[in-house]
Amino acid sequence: MGNLLATLPQAAIKYSYMHSDTDAFRKLYEKIYGINLDGVDLSQFGVDDPTYALGPEALAIPSGVPMWDILTIISGLFWTLTYIILIVKGFKNKTCGMPIFVLGLNWAWELQMGFFGEPFMSTDGTLFGISTAHGTWQRVWDIIWFLFDCVLLYLKVKYGKKEFKAAMPHVPDKLYIPYVVFIFFISFWFVFMSVYEWHDPNEFYAAYMQNFFISLLFIEKLFREGGVKGNGVNLWMAILKFFGTLAPSMLGALTLVISYKLGLGTFSTHSTGALNFTWMPFTKFLILNVTFMDIFYIFAVYRTMKREGLNPWAFFDDKPAKTGYTNEENATEEIF
Repeated sequence: MGNLLATLPQAAIKYSYMHSDTDAFRKLYEKIYGINLDGVDLSQFGVDDPTYALGPEALAIPSGVPMWDILTIISGLFWTLTYIILIVKGFKNKTCGMPIFVLGLNWAWELQMGFFGEPFMSTDGTLFGISTAHGTWQRVWDIIWFLFDCVLLYLKVKYGKKEFKAAMPHVPDKLYIPYVVFIFFISFWFVFMSVYEWHDPNEFYAAYMQNFFISLLFIEKLFREGGVKGNGVNLWMAILKFFGTLAPSMLGALTLVISYKLGLGTFSTHSTGALNFTWMPFTKFLILNVTFMDIFYIFAVYRTMKREGLNPWAFFDDKPAKTGYTNEENATEEIF
């Protein structure tokens, strides 16, 4: 048994068990290495393993791969610029460009990944110790983004009542603050319980599920408000958000190809590479849909800004475009 475990990449064994994808893992590795894993007790790599939440190999993170840190830094920079645009335009337009449920999910994810676990919280036998897996660079970004989330929360509380009334016109104004509190409450437990149930200390699934909602809700907000002008968003925000999410997707591919030593293969059930459809199909579904929705959002924002007579390439200011449309009312109605 010891020799068999030594034959396989330890990161892949542990990651497979952590993400409840054991059956797909066994089948894929049987194809690649010709080894029958039915006798291997993968449960030994469960949450009681002291390296589960601390060691990089336990998280299927390629150790010593510079591209991992590079892509993490790139993703962090893109999302940081996205936050800066939302905050600057939010104060300027007296609004919050981030949808309320998106803000709640981001706040919950970054709170848990930034502050749960060492050095802020003990991971020794505690419930909160499940969420401690991010490396140094990612945790730095998590803490920075959490602080940005708090600023956006201030904007949402101060200026978000108009958006609240537009979405639910018959709800009394006095319920707005309780509504915000409720959204943040359920967002916290949505992220936390998904991590706990799926043994996912890197909050991988929570991240991609909420990115699905993030991409969808930004599109919904654009069409519900009928335009971009005065709503705290712009084309650069849409582009940066896209690349900020694309970089972690590339990190996932890097993990499969380098740490798992799988190669890419083809997108089929018979492939012996990372593109094998039976290997984490839900993850592939989320990544593809988030990518398509983010590209559509970029296109929609660009066309909307043109119709509103705005320069799509202005980084902060809503400057008039040299050429373009001037229809500012329901500018999303004819973006196609």
